[in-house]
Amino acid sequence: MRNCFLIVLAVMLLSGSPLDGQTLPFDPEIRSCYLNLDTVKGNRLLKQKYSPDEPEFIRILGYREFLHNLLFQSKSNADRFLAQSGTWLKKLEKSGAVNGLVTAAIAEVHLYRAVIASQFSEYKASATELLAAYRVVAKSGTEFSISDRNKLSGILGVLFQQVPEKYGKYLRLLGVRPSGLSGFNGLERYYSASLPGSIERMEGYVLLITAYKEFSKDPATAWNFVKSEGAPMLENQLVRYQSALAALKAGDCESAVNLLKPESNLDIKPPFSYWNYQLGRCKLYRNDTDAISYLEQFIENPGGENYRHSAALFACWYYVLHGNQDKAKAFTLGMKDFPSPLSGYDREAMNEISSGQLPDPEVLKVRMRFDGGYFEECLAGCDHLIKSGRFSYGKVGELLYRKARCEQRLGRTSLAVGSFLGVLERADSVRSYIVPNSALQLGYLYKKTGQLELARKYFKTSMDLNKYGFRDGINRQAQVALEELEK
Repeated sequence: MRNCFLIVLAVMLLSGSPLDGQTLPFDPEIRSCYLNLDTVKGNRLLKQKYSPDEPEFIRILGYREFLHNLLFQSKSNADRFLAQSGTWLKKLEKSGAVNGLVTAAIAEVHLYRAVIASQFSEYKASATELLAAYRVVAKSGTEFSISDRNKLSGILGVLFQQVPEKYGKYLRLLGVRPSGLSGFNGLERYYSASLPGSIERMEGYVLLITAYKEFSKDPATAWNFVKSEGAPMLENQLVRYQSALAALKAGDCESAVNLLKPESNLDIKPPFSYWNYQLGRCKLYRNDTDAISYLEQFIENPGGENYRHSAALFACWYYVLHGNQDKAKAFTLGMKDFPSPLSGYDREAMNEISSGQLPDPEVLKVRMRFDGGYFEECLAGCDHLIKSGRFSYGKVGELLYRKARCEQRLGRTSLAVGSFLGVLERADSVRSYIVPNSALQLGYLYKKTGQLELARKYFKTSMDLNKYGFRDGINRQAQVALEELEK
């Protein structure tokens, strides 16, 4: 799930690194417990070592509660967290302590609040908290430990760098200067400066994997990083989970399944429900018969409101692929009984069933092969189905889109351009996010080949046609791409 940058911010609470002889302001032993999901031991140590009004206690408590909210995305828990964290901020601000520990903790709490709000599409509140975090870092960052400064400036830099330049004037009016933030460089320094085997090293590892996965232009960057660094920390379940998602984004579904399957995880029960969701969808991409068991486990025990609609759609698709139309329809009907979707992915899942028609199993099969990174198989399937002549004009557009994406990932640029143009020719019949995304990908391909005017044309076309799902993400990418052309 792409919102897994949230897990990155779960390790954002890391602080303290053995640099310049500094003491560690943020207890590494308790942090290690929570990062390894040993809440019982962490709680015992927290109670033994700190009193509830100490800044250290508040900072570690924020770590624990934020991580819990990310792993169990419940709206009621999120509301409780926002109320609690408001109290924490007041205590920190009134603590009377003037040092980097307190100010770093205040910045972190604002960042936590920003991410929790974004989980449930409360973007105005999220932006307000993000600005508050920036102002603390800008004003007091020189008081932070080196590691806190690298971490917080890195996180904020990565996030603010996603804001299109057209909105830059608004940031400047608010006093935000993204160029002064370290971004990826800060995160890389945080990781590389920590000692091998330390909790900071592990936290930095998860932080970089997730940041690369969510924000790098190359979908393989995060997985290449994992492979280059080796796998010394896979006993940590968050490291294993994030590494699996990095593999999947890079098109390596086999490695993703191997990292997530129980026998590779010492047969330990998944520590949070989203593990079942991810394993279920990876196995669906492979067309494994046991994919449905993991999806149903998640649907029965999602741990919160998010991704229920998406998981039900995957379950529907499983039964379409296995020829059981009645069960497939039962899942689409069940989705309508869920509470209104709160995330973009769940809203898109509802859009998928809005027509009331189940997808063609052969078309669905090639889609699953693409999503799993089986590009040659998907390409062969698309070519076969297009040549069969049994699909409508609009459905051929969908097949051309999958074909183009495979050609793009396989480096067959001229073929991909032709296929994407075929999608745009059918824009009125396709009526899906794949139309603006085809224009966006055309822009990238033309930019890569040096045809900058054509690149500019299709980035603009992408925004003009963008009236379907994933609007914000597609618009942001097109805007950023246009700005880069002007530099």
